[in-house]
Amino acid sequence: MAALAPTKMLGTRLNFAGSSTYATAAPRAQKIVSLFDRFKSKPAPKAKPAPVASTAVGIDDELAKWYGPDRRIYLPNGLLDRDEVPEYLNGEVPGDYGYDPFGLGKKPEDFAKYQAFELIHARWAMLGAAGFIIPEALNKYGANCGPEAVWFKTGALLLDGNTLNYFGSSIPINLIVAVAAEVVLVGGAEYYRITNGLDFDDKLHPGGPFDPLGLATDPDQAALLKVKEIKNGRLAMFSMLGFFIQAYVTGQGPYENLCAHLSDPFGNNLLTVISGAAERTPSL
Repeated sequence: MAALAPTKMLGTRLNFAGSSTYATAAPRAQKIVSLFDRFKSKPAPKAKPAPVASTAVGIDDELAKWYGPDRRIYLPNGLLDRDEVPEYLNGEVPGDYGYDPFGLGKKPEDFAKYQAFELIHARWAMLGAAGFIIPEALNKYGANCGPEAVWFKTGALLLDGNTLNYFGSSIPINLIVAVAAEVVLVGGAEYYRITNGLDFDDKLHPGGPFDPLGLATDPDQAALLKVKEIKNGRLAMFSMLGFFIQAYVTGQGPYENLCAHLSDPFGNNLLTVISGAAERTPSL
């Protein structure tokens, strides 16, 4: 080669003999680049600012709404004196509004028992309410979840010896298999919970060895989630009762009743059903 240009290697500029062109050139500033510059450690990222204290204050204020002596009770101040609330309803458990007209929780053992009964039924009601509405709604929009996918008609199919059908696929489960699976799986899990097989500190709520979603990681947030759970569960239990009565009176599922009401609110409502003005096709 007639001439070799200056080479940059490891940060050193090398001049080779015979490179007259570059030797006679006027010197100029050049940036020395090292092959190892890319491996230099980057500056540490700036630490994120610590959360402001108002967050903790907000959590404390929110907890005070549902726990403790100044929590919300089932009647507002002026209609109910807090001195009238039973002493054993002291606001330590989630969902305690100071309401126990029959005195079911006077004994501590009864209080714990009925608390567990309510929470378990609330969870079943939330699952049941979703199971009543979602398949019927999906079927209405072409999901093919059976002939009608109405909750009481689906049960009738099993009683007649048929199998379930979801999204066009037949599920080979008859009534005997469904009952056996429920007894073994649900009954077994409930027995394991009652006997506290995993040695839980709290047998009713997530935490300890069973907390796959990390709901009990923050105790304050977990306390608020417990309140939300029991509130939604109580609403679901009333909804289930409404679904039962609604099916008996109208012979339709909840989603069909909702669509009829939204299409004609003044022609399809509770008053028109009671008065007999609305169409009624009882089938139960």
